[in-house]
Formats: sequence, structure tokens, C-alpha cells
Amino acid sequence: MIPRKLLLLLGFGQDETKMASVRWKRFGKHLAEGPFAFEWATIKLPYCEDSASAPAKAFCELSVLRHATGRARTRAAGLDPQVKTTILASIPTLDPLYVGAILKRFCKTNTELVLEIRDIYARPELFEYNSARRRLEVFKESLLIRGVDRFIFLTDEIKRRYCGYYPRLAGIRNGVVITNGYDPQEYGSSAATAVRADCLDIGYFGSFYASRNPELLFQGLALLRTNGCRTPQVRIHIWGEPGNYPLQVKIAEYGLHEVVIYHGIAPHERIIKEYAGAGVNLIITHTAGSSYALPGKLFEYIGAARPIWAITDDAILREFITHHKLGYLSGHKAESIAETLRTIAQDHTRPGGLPAIGRVADFEIGSLTHQLEGFLMDGEHVQN
Repeated sequence: MIPRKLLLLLGFGQDETKMASVRWKRFGKHLAEGPFAFEWATIKLPYCEDSASAPAKAFCELSVLRHATGRARTRAAGLDPQVKTTILASIPTLDPLYVGAILKRFCKTNTELVLEIRDIYARPELFEYNSARRRLEVFKESLLIRGVDRFIFLTDEIKRRYCGYYPRLAGIRNGVVITNGYDPQEYGSSAATAVRADCLDIGYFGSFYASRNPELLFQGLALLRTNGCRTPQVRIHIWGEPGNYPLQVKIAEYGLHEVVIYHGIAPHERIIKEYAGAGVNLIITHTAGSSYALPGKLFEYIGAARPIWAITDDAILREFITHHKLGYLSGHKAESIAETLRTIAQDHTRPGGLPAIGRVADFEIGSLTHQLEGFLMDGEHVQN
């Protein structure tokens, strides 16, 4: 049997540590063992800053079109017309969809275009763009998305919102939801290691930007100290990129040198081991909220089988952690954070220790890959 070709057009490389890259490395490892010839292509087109002048932006858009056409033409020349090819583009950003839509037009036969939507892109929810850039990106998306045959969404809520954005596109209504997952093989035979009784180690893994930062966490730690709460030694281990947040300055400001330990950025293989070695793993979401997607780290933490603490007001995340009994929740208030930390510390010192967290089988990468493979192989409407 001639294998089917799966060409991934992604806005990041295989060696990047971001969760979107990890997701597809895991899928790729399993899909390559099946009926697919698997190829990964990193797509990054020219980008124009919001502060640029109108002529500069117009020139940049022409450059984007030229680069996208060139990339698509090169890829089309390398495809075998006798092999069914699934072009799978993943957004954000729009770059992979841009190239994928043009590539499909070049190939015309024996190809389909599948779009994975991992996040709400260029909508009011994405505050990084100014209003002019949002309108432009939404306009381009509305043109490009009409060439997509089938859709994959990261969560049910993302699918629901896209059904509202494009109510006349049946492909969106018929799209499948395939969320993130974990690979148990990455953690070794035993996910959880012995937790020290005299010290509560809490791990945070991820970059800080905009309102996703540890400011309220630091305020909660300071509040506990001010109230004279007697707890075991607490250490917060931070891994990731601090971005514009003045991490070291804030550690000094709150007097947390002995409490907060910053480790910097590390390869994913190293981070996996750190997940499993922490007493509790921490998630911090934006204070503005989103409630349409679940953090990728959530599923990594499930794989580590350690209790999860989420500082969030996002309804979808709070409901998920409560439903699966994964650990602890705080709102975006210093008082809530201090109270939750006090509870975690009390659980830590009790005879039974911290609550046992089981791996949720529904999010094991083998199960998710089986779902993805079934969806991709069901593309009988590929043009012939």
C-alpha cells in the first residue's frame, strides 16, 4: 500500500520547547509508525510591526504574499501526485495557513487541507494586537479559511467560538476536537518521586508575559509571612523565560531570595523530570482571563501524576481541575493564594501527605493519536 503523505506546516521548529511543538513531536512519533509518511515544515513569513507606517505595512503584505507563494511552489514540486497528501496547517500564526492554502491551489488533485486551530487568533480575546492589525488578520483569515477542507480544534470552546465566527462554513461545524496530552514513556516507570517532609517544593514551568506573571503569588507569600503562618519551608522553583517581568527585582522587593529559585530555560527532556520531582506543580493564567483553552502544561502535569495548583479565574480550567480531582484552585487575589498555600502546606505535613493524583487515561498521547489518525484517514473526500 502506498502510504499517505502528512505534511505539517507549523510556525515553530521541532527543537523548540513550546508546548505546541512538543504536541506535534509526540503525534509525529506515533503517526510515523502507521500509514503516514510524515514531514514537518517550519513556516515563518515576514512580519510587520504595528508601529510601522501604512506604506511599510502595505509593502510587508506584498512581501508576505511573495514569500508564501514561493514556499508553496517549492513544496508543491516535492509532492508525488500519485500519493494522497494531507496538508495540515496549525494556527496561530496565520503563516502556515497562508502557505497551505496556496499549496493546495497549486496541487489541485489528491490533496486536502486540514487546519488545526490551537488558539483564538486575532480576535478581541487576543489583546496583543491593536485594532487595525486585528481587522487585517481577521480579514486574511476569512479569505484563507475558505480553502480548508477539515478542521481540528484544541477545545470545545474554541470550536464553539469559530462556529460563531463562520456560521456558514459546514467544515467548522463538522470539525473534531483533539486536545493536548502527555506521553507516559517520557516520565519513566515511576512518575512520582519521594517528596521531602521538611520542605514543600512547588514547580512553575512556563514563560511570563503581560498579566501572566507571579506578582500575586509573591503577594500571597508575603501575606503568609506577615500573618505569621507556621508552615514547612516553601520553595517556588521557576523555569522559563521571565520576559518583561522584572523577576529578580521583585524577588528582592518581596524578600523572597530563600523562597523563590529561578532556574532559567531548560530542554523539555530535563523539564519532564522536574515535573515529576515537585511536590506540587503550579499554573498561573492571565488575570484578564480567557476561558476558551486549557494550558498545555496542564496535561504535562497530569502525566507527572503530581498535584496541580492553578491560580486562575478561567472557568474552563477551574471546571477541568475540579472534575478530574487534580488538586488546588486559587482566584487572582493575594488572599485566595495565601489561603490555598496554607491548605497545601497543611496537607503536605499530614500523615497521608498531599493528595494522590492519577493519570487521566483520556489524555494519554496514544489514545489521542488513535483519534487523530482515525480523523485523518477518514478524508475520503480528498480530490482525485
